[in-house]
Amino acid sequence: MVEKLRARVASLAALFLGIMLPAATAAGGDDRVGTATFVFQDQGRGRQITTELWFRAAADAQVEWYSPRPPLRAILIARNADPLPSQGKHPLIIISHGNWGGSFSQGWLALALVKAGYVVLSTSHPGTVGDDQSVAGRYRLWDRSRDVSFALDEILKRPKWAALIDQDRIGFVGHSFGGWTGVSLAGGHYDPARQRAFCADARRKDFYCEGTLKDDVTNVPSSDAGGSFRDDRLKAFYIMGSGPGQGFIPGSLTSIGVPFVVDTAQFDEILDPVENSTDLARQIPGAREVVRPVGHFAYVPECRWLLGPILTKFAGLPLCDDPKGVDRTLVHKQVASDVAAFFDKTLAKPR
Repeated sequence: MVEKLRARVASLAALFLGIMLPAATAAGGDDRVGTATFVFQDQGRGRQITTELWFRAAADAQVEWYSPRPPLRAILIARNADPLPSQGKHPLIIISHGNWGGSFSQGWLALALVKAGYVVLSTSHPGTVGDDQSVAGRYRLWDRSRDVSFALDEILKRPKWAALIDQDRIGFVGHSFGGWTGVSLAGGHYDPARQRAFCADARRKDFYCEGTLKDDVTNVPSSDAGGSFRDDRLKAFYIMGSGPGQGFIPGSLTSIGVPFVVDTAQFDEILDPVENSTDLARQIPGAREVVRPVGHFAYVPECRWLLGPILTKFAGLPLCDDPKGVDRTLVHKQVASDVAAFFDKTLAKPR
């Protein structure tokens, strides 16, 4: 019954979305943001990784309003566009989404970063995407680290797109599970049994711990979890509302030696902010913590005025909720400014 209700609401939402969005149009100037979609096949691991590359689009690119899911506000992009010719190389920012997300979950940030002079690679992670959920995906978080490195390898093999990227200036942004991915790629070693034991022993279990303990991981392999997935091509990290953090081996966190910002959601409803983000910031040498008075979903797209509340109430989708007084539009502007300033400093071209 619930699934039928969700499907019905989603159908109505799609109808409203089609009515409310304008048709494709041409944008003026050189500030068009284009995207190119890639579906990479990692044959060795049996994973299909859908990835978006974001860049300054060619002058004749047709921009359109696009929303990956009905309740989310659309963004103006030129999909499947060609890049603006002769624009030179740009620093690259890789973005990793949280659970139930996808390669457009931080589209608002990708837009801002492209306009600030960056190229962006946003990759998806099978098993933790909105329409692809699995126990293995939630448990084997280290597969996400490999997803990022694999997607980066693949995009750099393609001369047309590699020509846009300064390979010596690559940064990383992650939200929620994506923040976990950043810690792993920076050098954190993870023990899933340690994480699960923490959740089992916690007197006050957050939403993540309550949920993960219900997953039967008996037949999920984990012998490959404890090694290093550090990717030295990534020079600086900015993570937001991140976790789970208690499974990382403390000694591995203290060995991280790259610029790091932990953006903590003070009113995080999903991952306890102190036990996760704040604790990670304390253990990573030189990490700077930004405590932001927001909830967990402040870092995902804004919701449409009507459809968002409807789906939140009747279909159980919490992504549209914010604590009282939080203006997600303003939060996105502040976060995008902070992220750009961080990478402007840490990925600055040597003089």
